[in-house]
Amino acid sequence: MTTTPYLLTIAGHDPAGGAGLAADLATWRALGWRGASIVTAMTAQNSYGAQAVQAAEVGIVRDSLRTLLADGEPAAVKIGMIGHPAVAEEVAQFVESRQCPVVWDPQLTLVGGAEPWTKAQGGGLAMRLAQRADLITPNRAEASALLDLPVWDMGPPPAAWVTAIRSRWLEAGAPHRTVVVKGGNAWGAHSTDWVITRSTVLPLVSRRLPRSAQGSGCVHASVCAARLAEGWSVLDAAAEAQLRVHAGIDQAIAAGPGRPMTRTDARADSDDLPWQPLPGQSEEASPDFARLSGQIGFYPVVPDADWVLRLLEWGVCTIQLRIKELEGAALRMQIRTAVQAAREVPGTQLFINDHWREAIEVGAYGVHLGQDDVHTADLPAIHVAGLRLGLSTHTPAEMARAHALRPSYIALGPVFPTTLKAMPYRPLGLERLAQWRQWLSPRYPAVAIGGIGLDQMAAVRATGVSGAAVVSAVTQAVNPRLAVREALHVWPACADEAVAQAMV
Repeated sequence: MTTTPYLLTIAGHDPAGGAGLAADLATWRALGWRGASIVTAMTAQNSYGAQAVQAAEVGIVRDSLRTLLADGEPAAVKIGMIGHPAVAEEVAQFVESRQCPVVWDPQLTLVGGAEPWTKAQGGGLAMRLAQRADLITPNRAEASALLDLPVWDMGPPPAAWVTAIRSRWLEAGAPHRTVVVKGGNAWGAHSTDWVITRSTVLPLVSRRLPRSAQGSGCVHASVCAARLAEGWSVLDAAAEAQLRVHAGIDQAIAAGPGRPMTRTDARADSDDLPWQPLPGQSEEASPDFARLSGQIGFYPVVPDADWVLRLLEWGVCTIQLRIKELEGAALRMQIRTAVQAAREVPGTQLFINDHWREAIEVGAYGVHLGQDDVHTADLPAIHVAGLRLGLSTHTPAEMARAHALRPSYIALGPVFPTTLKAMPYRPLGLERLAQWRQWLSPRYPAVAIGGIGLDQMAAVRATGVSGAAVVSAVTQAVNPRLAVREALHVWPACADEAVAQAMV
């Protein structure tokens, strides 16, 4: 008999169900995970906050931790409020013996003024938890108390904060350890979470909501624990956590006349998507690139101008020219030929892959860039020239990076395993593609890309994406024209589907 993988929360009990163990378990159910829980403290609280806290008896905590392991090791552990130093010692010993990811969400105070164990958290036990945790997720008030630093409300983290976090929490232990200092209780039009590692300080920015909600920190840490258990990077986990928390606060559930509860199964969309500014970019996002003039639909990616000419003749309206081998005059000639041909067919949307200088030079419709290209391309020049911009993304963090640039469309992939080149990213599959498409909606058209064949086109379209980019399904087809005809029957490429059908 095989056991079902589970996530473990070690935290306090909120009888109102808005925070602590209840929020953790509800979050994991929404993400498709089974959760287990160890109670470290009982609280008396409601929508107005906590009125009393009683730490769990250390013996039952110890026995519960040991007994639980008979059902197997957890896939990840999330630590929340710990009611007493003796309980903290048991928890520290437990997680020090585990190999799975550990997320520590420090809980210093509860609403209502109760302080479960501030002295213990500020001492050696806190250091032990920090050194074992893969991710630490304090808000600014909690980090200020733990590190004995002045309160920091706005702007990037002061140098003293970064130095203290690195020297006390990051330098000892695993090199991947990360701290996310959450910005929900700070000031300003934006709520910025700062992701701090040994070598980087990265912002994840969201529009600040006019209210707060109970359990937002618990939901954030629980999402992170689930995604770390699945092998995602900390930055990707933090980006998804911020998105889900933003949606959860925006759609919070009223449980009484006091603070509402963060909705753990909120439906997120582009209003909730955080953005990650590029180095040197302010927290304000870039101006929007020009919108697309038509639908995307069937979107072949081809290697030369001859292919573009054929596809235009066959009725394809959205095409990407991706030239990898040529340079200089030969490259410019290919791009010029393709752009001129596309201009002669009304409604055509031709994107030039990578070669943005040449695209600007000939007045192309748009360019498509990968994640590495955004650091070297002159994005303001592309914007001023009026070109549309498409960006490839593969993870939540890359979606946040794309969102900061406000492109014309965002590509998601690889959807399925690819054969043309090895990809360092896991295939999304249709379920995750549909979910991520929802995150981009309604602001961005979403394009599915990667490993998509003609027999999968209908299922991809059913996820709600705006288009599907294909490579080998056309360029390596035995009969490319027939392949295009079949694809256009599934997914007409032009805004006027009747016109598209007539063309084939």
